[in-house]
Amino acid sequence: MTVLATAGHVDHGKSTLVSFLTEQETDRLAEEKNRGLTINLGYTFYEFNDEITSIVDVPGHSDFFKNTMAGFSNADAILFVIDSTQGWSEQSEQHFRALIGLSKLNIIFIFTKLDLPESNVEENKLIERISKIKDLNYTILKFNKNSTKRADLIKDIQEFLKTFSNNYSSFWVDRSFVIDGIGRVITGTAGKNFRLDNLYLYPRAENVEIRSIESVNKEYSQTSGSQRIAISLKKSNDITPKRGDLVSNDVLQISDFILFEILSEDADKMNNNTIKLFVGTTNKLVQRFYVLNVNKKQYAVAKLNELVAIPAGEKMVLHNIDSNQFYGCEFMIPLLNKNLVKHLIRKSKDRTEYDSLFELVPFTTISQGVDDIKIGNLYTDSSTLNNIHKHIRENFEKINKQGVAKYFYEIFFIKEVDLGDLFSKFEDLSIKENQIKLTQDTSDEDIKILKLIYKDLGDKLTVPNIDLKKYDREIVKNLFLQGKLIRVSKNILYTEEHLKTVVDIVHQLPDIFTISQFKELSGLSRKYAIPLLEALDNKLITKKLDTEGIREKLVS
Repeated sequence: MTVLATAGHVDHGKSTLVSFLTEQETDRLAEEKNRGLTINLGYTFYEFNDEITSIVDVPGHSDFFKNTMAGFSNADAILFVIDSTQGWSEQSEQHFRALIGLSKLNIIFIFTKLDLPESNVEENKLIERISKIKDLNYTILKFNKNSTKRADLIKDIQEFLKTFSNNYSSFWVDRSFVIDGIGRVITGTAGKNFRLDNLYLYPRAENVEIRSIESVNKEYSQTSGSQRIAISLKKSNDITPKRGDLVSNDVLQISDFILFEILSEDADKMNNNTIKLFVGTTNKLVQRFYVLNVNKKQYAVAKLNELVAIPAGEKMVLHNIDSNQFYGCEFMIPLLNKNLVKHLIRKSKDRTEYDSLFELVPFTTISQGVDDIKIGNLYTDSSTLNNIHKHIRENFEKINKQGVAKYFYEIFFIKEVDLGDLFSKFEDLSIKENQIKLTQDTSDEDIKILKLIYKDLGDKLTVPNIDLKKYDREIVKNLFLQGKLIRVSKNILYTEEHLKTVVDIVHQLPDIFTISQFKELSGLSRKYAIPLLEALDNKLITKKLDTEGIREKLVS
């Protein structure tokens, strides 16, 4: 099956053409019949040579533009209607720019009303207008309701539909209603990769149980094309879907901050304008908008007025309402990390041109090219890994003090679950107990320097402040990374031997203990006790339970 959507200016004959093709009416609302125009989306189909083609008839009037965009969402091709007596009109231009923004590049232009004496088919003007659009796949047909043969027009349309294929799998809800005796039904267009298992409804991320599913009054079966489908939900579902919801086989993240690539130029002129984002069958108000320039491409961070879940790679359109301009874009990732959002906003303000997106977002779920390196389900590149490795070697004390998981989430925007895969790329570094460790063996020279430092510190826990600059810098760095030197605070340095003494003291404490109990048993003042306990927390030897400093023993 193929799904078509109509497009074109109000009163140019879209519904008349659809009725001619399908021998059905799509304007069913009383107001539509009284006003003689399409308000809501209309759905119908025709069958030709055992092939079914569905049609979504959209409103042409600008007052119902959000309904129009919802109709475009998952159409395979467009029936773009042009009144031969009026030519290219206001909504013609609006619809065309919106379609190009959505990358709806398979378009059948049909000149209508050829039965009227004032008709004038300006085919050359149309070709001149659309010839600049890259990758546009189109044909031009003519329709005279008095002389055009239905079978011939359908045959011409079907020949065009053989020139492309779709590859999307998302299912955006365009209608939700209740049928007596059946219950809640939702309809939409399902791409060829849409499956019936593990269905989730977004943005509420709820599991959907289906009672039955039909496509054009027949039981649904997965095919090589897209299909109009109706899903009857089980009554056990405690959900009420609505237009704009997304049904997906994938587990998606929900956020009101999103990152996407802009496929049109001059999007940075929109910062102070009223902007709407159209995606699928929904639309959201863009509250804030930040442009990022990367290797002659533009990306953007948008703050939306509501939470959304969007499949990776989904085509979207930004509508600058003030100037009535449309900007095509492609969804990349939801921005769930507040630190990453702040980082990208700061970067957008410096107007710098970056060589790679990985300079801004070190790890993404979207591959940027053949040279990408896989980190779990994420992608990065060798340059980013080298920079992170260098950063670790230069800032390991700071990282270990804060804890690797927390530091990497805030600085490199990567979750703890992916750190194992990340550190597997570094031959000399590993993670143990939320601390960075050096995987290399301790050399004789390292041991020699360690003994000298231990001698300078003495064997008591109230160690003096010593000057490490008199020792080889790289050896001292390696000793820290091996865990043989521990920075407790700016002026308190322990060796692993000192730490063993401290751990022995912790073993003697109750499973839940106070700072006072630790001070009493260790004989340390608050100056040593507080930073030392914080160091033990980072090493997962103890765990702070409350603001009073009460701790739980994590070692047995």
